[in-house]
Amino acid sequence: MVKAIFSTILISAFYYAQAQPHGENHDSQSDYIEWTAHYNLGWNDFQGKPGLEAIGDAGTAVAIKAKPYMVKNKISYHVRALFIKTKSWYRDQSPALLAHEQLHCDIAELYARKARKKIMELSLAGVKDLKMYNQEIQKILNESNAADQRYDTETLHGAMVKKQKEWADQVKAELQSLQQFKDQYIDI
Repeated sequence: MVKAIFSTILISAFYYAQAQPHGENHDSQSDYIEWTAHYNLGWNDFQGKPGLEAIGDAGTAVAIKAKPYMVKNKISYHVRALFIKTKSWYRDQSPALLAHEQLHCDIAELYARKARKKIMELSLAGVKDLKMYNQEIQKILNESNAADQRYDTETLHGAMVKKQKEWADQVKAELQSLQQFKDQYIDI
């Protein structure tokens, strides 16, 4: 129920919602799970330990990473939503709690899709300046952080069943409406 969000653009720029150490790099393949529509988290994916300041029954750490790269003089972005296993933890287990934590990951993917959509819009508008892309992506990452905090507040960390269902339905609908941006790679 306590959650941290990590965001990366080019050089690591981290945003934390709940007391996570700054400056850690989570690029080891074994440290994270990339979001897919076909995989739901299990308690065995939560491999971290709660810190002394951690509150609640579980904590999910997610990251949205947006990295530009060049292939044959063409710039592309790789944008992905990640679950950070080594920073995610639990004290208690229940199906409802796991569903709440899964939705944190789904929200990360939703905002990754919004970032991909924005990259596509900028590309279609003829924008060539990477600084502009990074600024727009950063705005979306900030929106993601705010939405994720609003999710925990409005659902009382999943305890308010009706609100939890509303959020789940809304995120599912938005993911579906952004289905065309599910591919992690966007060419500029």
